[in-house]
Amino acid sequence: MFKVLFLFLFSTLFLFSNEIKFKEEKYVSALNTSVYRKGILNINKDFIKVTYPQQNKSFTFKKDNILEKDGQKEKIITYEDNLDLTIFSKIIESIYTNKVENIREYFQIKKSDEVTTLIPSEYVANVISKIEYQKIDSKLKFLKIYFTNDDWINIVQTH
Repeated sequence: MFKVLFLFLFSTLFLFSNEIKFKEEKYVSALNTSVYRKGILNINKDFIKVTYPQQNKSFTFKKDNILEKDGQKEKIITYEDNLDLTIFSKIIESIYTNKVENIREYFQIKKSDEVTTLIPSEYVANVISKIEYQKIDSKLKFLKIYFTNDDWINIVQTH
């Protein structure tokens, strides 16, 4: 569940527009296979919504909580109950607003000409080994999250 929600949070990094389509690849090391999904991201000043139409599933990230919808079922997840989501919401906001220095307490930031790499602090390093992303102007070209169990997730904007 942590990886899925983390992915959804990082999915918000694409563009500030009404609807953004993306494709994700999740590699599962234990099975030596990848799973592919397509999604739609909607960004509003009050919320961010990630929808996976094929699975009839969505996540709406609000200021105080996350609303998870799976078919007709709804579940509210609070940030207070999940410190990881609180940290990752800060990461999203920082990368999205180009203020990556705001996450220095959680990550060491290494920038090259093309790729920015986030090396996690001890707390975050229990789950994530590193994050890489590339932005061209205001568009996110890719975001790749490497987990400590050798799984990874790659997100690419398609529209």
